[in-house]
Amino acid sequence: MDILATIWTVTFGVLLVILGLNALIIVHEIGHFIVARWNGVRCEKFYIWFDFWGLKFFKFKWGDTEYGLGLFPLGGYVKMLGQEDNPGAIQAEIERAKLQTETGGLTHDIGGLSPPALEATQSSALFAPDSYLSKTVPQRLAIIVAGVIMNFLFAIVCAAGAYMIGVKVEYPAVGSVIPGSPAWQSGLQPGDRIIDIEGSPSQDFRDINRTMIAVTMVKGDDETVKRAIKPVQLTIERQKETMEINVSPRKRGRDLHPYIGILPLPSLELAPLRVPSHWEKFFDTASLAVLNNDPKGNPLRLEKVDGETVDNYVEYQEAQLKKIGLPITCTFNGVDTTIPAIPMREIPVRFKMGEIVCVLPGSDAENKGVKKGDTLVSVDGNAEIDPLKLPQVLLRKVNEGHKSVEVVVKKTNGTEQQLTLELKPTRLIPELTGISTTRDPLASNALGLAWSVVPVIAEVKGYESQAGQPLPAIGDRVTEVELVNCPAFLPKTSFVERKNTELSREKGSFFLLDKVTYEKGLAFHSVGDKVDIPYIFTFLLQEAKPIKHQTYTYYFKNITEQSQKDDQANEQEETRLLVRLTLESPDKTIKIVEMPIVESTDWYNTERGFVLMPELNTFKAVGLGDALYRGTLKTIDYSFLIYKSLQSLLNGTVSPRALNGPVGIVKFIYQVAQMDWSAYLMLLCLIGANLAVINILPIPPLDGGHVLFLTYEGIFRRQPNELIQVILSYVGLFLILLLMVWTVALDITCIPRW
Repeated sequence: MDILATIWTVTFGVLLVILGLNALIIVHEIGHFIVARWNGVRCEKFYIWFDFWGLKFFKFKWGDTEYGLGLFPLGGYVKMLGQEDNPGAIQAEIERAKLQTETGGLTHDIGGLSPPALEATQSSALFAPDSYLSKTVPQRLAIIVAGVIMNFLFAIVCAAGAYMIGVKVEYPAVGSVIPGSPAWQSGLQPGDRIIDIEGSPSQDFRDINRTMIAVTMVKGDDETVKRAIKPVQLTIERQKETMEINVSPRKRGRDLHPYIGILPLPSLELAPLRVPSHWEKFFDTASLAVLNNDPKGNPLRLEKVDGETVDNYVEYQEAQLKKIGLPITCTFNGVDTTIPAIPMREIPVRFKMGEIVCVLPGSDAENKGVKKGDTLVSVDGNAEIDPLKLPQVLLRKVNEGHKSVEVVVKKTNGTEQQLTLELKPTRLIPELTGISTTRDPLASNALGLAWSVVPVIAEVKGYESQAGQPLPAIGDRVTEVELVNCPAFLPKTSFVERKNTELSREKGSFFLLDKVTYEKGLAFHSVGDKVDIPYIFTFLLQEAKPIKHQTYTYYFKNITEQSQKDDQANEQEETRLLVRLTLESPDKTIKIVEMPIVESTDWYNTERGFVLMPELNTFKAVGLGDALYRGTLKTIDYSFLIYKSLQSLLNGTVSPRALNGPVGIVKFIYQVAQMDWSAYLMLLCLIGANLAVINILPIPPLDGGHVLFLTYEGIFRRQPNELIQVILSYVGLFLILLLMVWTVALDITCIPRW
């Protein structure tokens, strides 16, 4: 039954993808067709899907139009007499549409006019009365823009349908703040509700992401930075107090678009996910039974932590971080459940402490002169600072009641300064590792500092070489990190490579056809440049699960007892997850070291083994009129967003590597189709508005190119030169094909996004 359910889910998702994409194109062509027929234009063919090479399911003729269903499910098309998008056929189509008579076996244009005289004559007198070219400029404009208008109307209907069902959006509040990010520097805090963004009311957390796409590039104050990004003004509500905060978005060299560094607010409702298999060993049987339960219509909701009621996610984090490293008791739907402290995975090395990348405004560190570029040398006399563990070290000091710490700071001029820095009693997630991008630093709100981690070995802790492997040494720089025996759980990027290494191949007995063992791993390149140590070791290593390899192929199902024992031993060995470091020594020699993974005794995961659902708002129309009103506003909003996105692409605010091609769009539609009808319809609204805006751009052979030519004809009372039309159409077609090649190359990772 599970297999049948999976087959049905996949099939239904694929059908929804095909339905959605085809509907978007077909309604566009229906718009052209209807208005063309109203204006007396002969539509020679109207096809749903394409009939390349004459391949079709069926066809029939009604009037002077051939209707049919093509074999290739790629939308549809209308063929009007005298209208042609193909640059190579424009001139031939114009000639075909001319009104002609035959005299004595020769073909003459009516009136016997010469070509120059024909061009100067009204087009309606030159062309067949039912051709597209014989119609007036307003009529032809109406035919062309009808497709775009239908796309807009279709988008409105889809959005209205979504609002009739109920549109779910993420609650516009801050769940976590990324350490060292612009939001962190501006003072945004978890729990802040975003009321207004740049003067526009906010109802959806994604509004902030849309604002980041459409932010304005301005000239920077610093002469070395010629372009900067205009600050975004947010109006927030914090503990029933309203305030305004200006956040300056950040866009580093290879970022796809600017960001401010906040994550949405989770609810207290558990997601329908099971405890990850590699964490199950930390839970007792009763706790697993509660968390892995799948209640029908009554999802698990977190109510208390250690007997104290929690009303929101921020209160939950405050409560559980007070006992970091210790088990807590969570109450779900009235049932008390023991939630263990889950140790972090680590390898027996310590990485070098990097420079301070940000000082929290108003912190004691800022008041005492700590600046960006300084480096922490020691904390409370400990000079062997582990930059990955330092946030929790400081958190424990706060939990133990410490009011301050003694630090030694190395200044940018090389001098060292000893300071006593105040610790703020805060236990929010920025204390830890809220990593969401590949190059974010680590930070402590308690100390008010964010720092980088240098991919250089600072200490090797009790590691001994295995089977003659080289040893890591202090000062070695990490250039590549590979997770060995790890299945792919990331999309392929410029810093991720899927590795398959054949280890052994042995011919076996009559029952054993072949023995093949593979190491499969994820390799992360450009460490310190495109991907940083915190992202790999505080996030990816914790999420990685070992893979079980297929090692035997048998002639028969009945195998010997010894072969079964070999299978079991082999399977146990293959489930071992390893880390392989590629190291560059100071003398530029390269060595590869395989490191074991151990469970830390002083560093713990802030994820307690369960995932919380996002906090959602639901907007539902009270009637058809309200739904159409909301749908119209949403379509207009999406249309302006697309226009602003195009503007941001042209001025460099958004990278062209952020574009999605047909493969990416199909994948996204498939994913949304698995959610609910409301999300699916809203996505069709977005794509419909997108198609309408793109199609009306003044680029031949798009509809906007035809509008451009018609505008010229309306102003100068003559058609554009045919040669110029052909040249411009070829140029436009080349640009469109170039864009298609670019986006497809991004989709299939021929061009890395990062």
